[in-house]
Amino acid sequence: MTEKIAELLHELSVRPFSEHAAFSLTNYTFWLIIAVVLLLVFVVVASRKARLVPSGVGNIAEAAVDFVRNGVCVDIMGPEGKKCFPFIGTMFFFVLFNNLLGNIPPALPGTGTVGTTFTWAIVVFLVYNGIGIKKIGFFRYIKALVPSGTPVFLAPLIFVIELISHFLRPFTLGVRLFANMYAGHIMLGVFTVFMALALEHFTATSAIVLPLSFLMSVILRAFEVFVAVLQAYIFTILTAVYINGAIHAEH
Repeated sequence: MTEKIAELLHELSVRPFSEHAAFSLTNYTFWLIIAVVLLLVFVVVASRKARLVPSGVGNIAEAAVDFVRNGVCVDIMGPEGKKCFPFIGTMFFFVLFNNLLGNIPPALPGTGTVGTTFTWAIVVFLVYNGIGIKKIGFFRYIKALVPSGTPVFLAPLIFVIELISHFLRPFTLGVRLFANMYAGHIMLGVFTVFMALALEHFTATSAIVLPLSFLMSVILRAFEVFVAVLQAYIFTILTAVYINGAIHAEH
């Protein structure tokens, strides 16, 4: 049992995709590249024959784009949100395709490593702060961390709390996405280990463990698809909320 769990953790760890490769490429990076290629293919196919009334892949793409542009950007940020759609839309589809690809064995989610999730989180941090500073200026943006009407004696404390909160956002964004993707694969791997052990040492107990583990694997796999979409949505909507806060920093 311990050896199987160790093998599982090794499979999910960041390691070279091929020991014989002439250049360094980790297993997660390999599948991240595959996800990006699939995303590009999806975009090309969906936009190749644009129609007034789309069908097939084009219909799926239009619905997804409309959801992110109007259901996230515009709903949260108002008309100004349309300007942020290229960035937010790119991020949403990147995260979504990586999350979903990780549910197809033997693929791994590119978002299952902190390197990817923290990179996106830092980019989001730089973008929304950059937008706020560009709109109202650096000093006014920093001043806006303290809400108007705050008592003078509380202003320093509120400023420190808000500053810490801002710098924690990349950490919480990155950890949330990484933890959900990685933990899901750990759980799926555990039930796979149970099935392997039940088949390897078949007993009366195995007759119960095997079908239950298989059933749980199927249920978890379906749940992981839901989580993949949900986490892409959460990452996207939090980004929109942060950008909206920067746009209306003085309000």
